[in-house]
Amino acid sequence: MKRFSVIGFMMVFAAVSLQAANENWMAGLPDSMPVCRVSIPGTHDSGTAGVRFPMRHYARTQTMNLSEQWEAGIRFFDLRPKLDGDELKIYHGPANCHLTLEEALAILIDKLELNPTEFCIIMTNSAGGGQKAVDMTMDLISAVVPSKMLAYFRPDLTVADIRGRMLFMHRNAPSAGIDYPGVVTRGWPGNGMSRQARIVSSEGVGATLWAQDFFTNGSRDGESYLKSKWDNMYRLMRALYGADDKVWCINHASGYTGTGVSTNIRRNAQTINKHLLDYLLENRSTVGIIPMDFPSQELIDAIIDCNK
Repeated sequence: MKRFSVIGFMMVFAAVSLQAANENWMAGLPDSMPVCRVSIPGTHDSGTAGVRFPMRHYARTQTMNLSEQWEAGIRFFDLRPKLDGDELKIYHGPANCHLTLEEALAILIDKLELNPTEFCIIMTNSAGGGQKAVDMTMDLISAVVPSKMLAYFRPDLTVADIRGRMLFMHRNAPSAGIDYPGVVTRGWPGNGMSRQARIVSSEGVGATLWAQDFFTNGSRDGESYLKSKWDNMYRLMRALYGADDKVWCINHASGYTGTGVSTNIRRNAQTINKHLLDYLLENRSTVGIIPMDFPSQELIDAIIDCNK
């Protein structure tokens, strides 16, 4: 019993030590490296660790909270605010994540203050509340995030330009006349893949965005979906290997099949994440931003190691 307890403690200690080592992994990146060529582990629906029963099965995509994700090495966060009463709260579809947008931003601000060698990319995607929610999101970011932490976009941003800062990407454009931090996406492929999408700043500065977000096949045919999903991911990673240094890429590993209680987020993640890990262990080249469901520490580390 005593021996088992010691082994158990050592395993937990090793896992915590690995996470601690990733608290500031970007310190090792060259200052001159283009941000769009950095391989960045990310999470899809990053705030869903707080989803409660009975919606957990089909709305939860993460077990780590935002602070734990940062410590594990995650640097791309997908936040989906919904106007709930007079407050912006993080949702996944109809599921309340019991986290406000302001609380989520405060966590990441604290992490950046403690780790000024790092940067993070935050994608916002409205989960409800119409244009009012979108405009409120922009206003809240401007009010809460210190101006020194807001990254100003240009296609050839380098790591030195963005250390200690947040780059915001927005899936929803604000009303005319409202300035927004970071960039908005245009031509996002939705349930598919595109190499013709764009990201554009409030000042009109833009860049090419390659995006793969094939998130479902609309059926319970998991085997067919997973094959198509991985084929799309693989093709985009291979294409990115020879891409121009100003091409930005977001390649989602996340997805689901089925509906309601038959939704298979975790099972699908296990399959795709294994394919991805096997690929990364054999191919160490830039893979862009990879948002994932339920990523393991080993997979996060493998993406980080692509930068070495």
